[in-house]
Amino acid sequence: MAEAIRDAIQADVLKPGDKLPPHREMAWKLGVTTATVARAYNIAAEWGLVFSRIGHGTRVRERGDVREPITLREGNERGTLIDFGLLLPTPLQDHALRRQAFENVFARIGRNILDRSLSGYAPDLGYRSHREAGADWLEFLSVESDARDVVVTRGAQEAILLLLSTFTQPGDPVLLEDPTYLGLSHLLRLRKHQIIPLQLDAEGLPPQAIERKVAMSSAKLLFLTPNLQNPTGVTLSTERRRAIGQIAQRHDLLIIENDPFSALVEKDARSSAIASMAPERTFYLASLSKCTGPAMRVCFMRCPPARSQGLEGVKHALTLGGAFLQAEIAGEWIRTGLLDRLCTWQRDAIGRRWSLARSIMGDRLGEKLLPAPFVFLHLPEPWRASEFVSVARQSSVICIEADRFTVGRAGAPQAIRLALSTPATEGEVQRGLEIVAGLMSTYSPSGVTRY
Repeated sequence: MAEAIRDAIQADVLKPGDKLPPHREMAWKLGVTTATVARAYNIAAEWGLVFSRIGHGTRVRERGDVREPITLREGNERGTLIDFGLLLPTPLQDHALRRQAFENVFARIGRNILDRSLSGYAPDLGYRSHREAGADWLEFLSVESDARDVVVTRGAQEAILLLLSTFTQPGDPVLLEDPTYLGLSHLLRLRKHQIIPLQLDAEGLPPQAIERKVAMSSAKLLFLTPNLQNPTGVTLSTERRRAIGQIAQRHDLLIIENDPFSALVEKDARSSAIASMAPERTFYLASLSKCTGPAMRVCFMRCPPARSQGLEGVKHALTLGGAFLQAEIAGEWIRTGLLDRLCTWQRDAIGRRWSLARSIMGDRLGEKLLPAPFVFLHLPEPWRASEFVSVARQSSVICIEADRFTVGRAGAPQAIRLALSTPATEGEVQRGLEIVAGLMSTYSPSGVTRY
C-alpha cells in the first residue's frame, strides 16, 4: 500500500497537498483492517512522502519538502500533546550532574584532542583506550570482558548490521522475538531476510520454541533482548537464559544479546547475561542511547573470544573507520564514574514514573514486571489498538499500537506501548496516564470524551 502511494505520487496522480482517505474509509475500500492502513501511512511518512497533523489528516508533502530531523520534546502548535510514542531517556534534571557530564567533559575533551592527531581514520574496531573503557563498562554490567574482544560501534544498529553482514547472506533465516524491536525488523526487511518469529509468553522467550524453530529453519542467528524486552517489558529468568545457551551449543547457533536496558535494572535484580553462560556463542551489545541520550550513538559489543578480528574487514567495508568523538566522551564518562551516575539518575527517574503508572493502571501492569522506561498495555474489549491510538491522539496523547512491533503472521495483540520516559515532566506522565486509563474504561471510537 505504501508503495502504491509512492507510485501514485511519482505518476502525479496524487499531488502535493492532496489528502489521503481516513483510515476507516481506506480500510473499507480495500477490505483490510484500519491497523494495516495506519501502518502503510506510517511507512509512507517514514519515506518522506506524506505527513500527518491533528485536524488535517494525512497529506502529500510538497515537492522538495525534505523531512526535517525528529525534534525531541518540543511543543506542538497548541503545546498540548503528551508524547508516549518515540522511546527516549528521561530528560536529565540534575543540573550539576548535567554540567559535569556535558559542559565540563566536552571542554576537557576539546582541549585534549588538540594534542592528538585527527588526520587519519580511527581503527575499525575502535581505539584501544575506548575498547578498554568498554571492557570496564561491560565488567560493571557483570559481563566478563577483555578489551581485545570488544568492538566499538556507532550504536547497536551498526553492530547488528555488522553481524548480519558477517554471518548471514541476504535472505537467510533469522530467529527473533515477536513482538520485537522496530529497528531490527526494518533492517531485516531491508536485507530481505526470512524472519522466523518466536512468540513470547509472560516470561519472555520460551526455550522450547527456539529449539523447534531452529530445527525447522536451519537458522544460524538468534536475536533477543533479555532485560526489559521492548515492547513487552518482560525479563528472561536465569533458567531460561541457561537453557537458551545450551540450545545454541547443540545447534551451532550464534546469539545476538541486545541489552540496552541492563544499566537501568537494579543490580540485585539483574540475572547473569547469556554471554556469561555461553561466551563462545554470544555477541553481547551494550549501547548507551537508552540510558544517556539518543545522540550518544555508542555501543560496546563483547564478541566471543577470537571473533572480533574476523569482523574487522567487514566493518571497514561498512564504515571506513571506527567511532571517535562519541566514543571518547563515553570513555571519559566510564573512567570518571559519570556513566554510572547518569544511569543511576535515569534509573531513579524511571522508578518514579513506573510507580505513577502502577498507581494509575493498577493490575493492568503485570506483577512480575520490573520498572521499565515503557509499559505494554493490553486493551479491554471492545477496543482495537488502531482505534485506541487514533482516539488517544484526539485526546492529545501519542502512543503506539502493538501491530507496529509484530513481525509474524499471528495477529498482533490488541495492545499499546507507552514510553514513560519520553514526556518532559512527571506531571505530563501522570496527566497522560490518566487520559489513557479514562479511555480504557470507556468505548467511544467516534465521539471522543475529553479528559
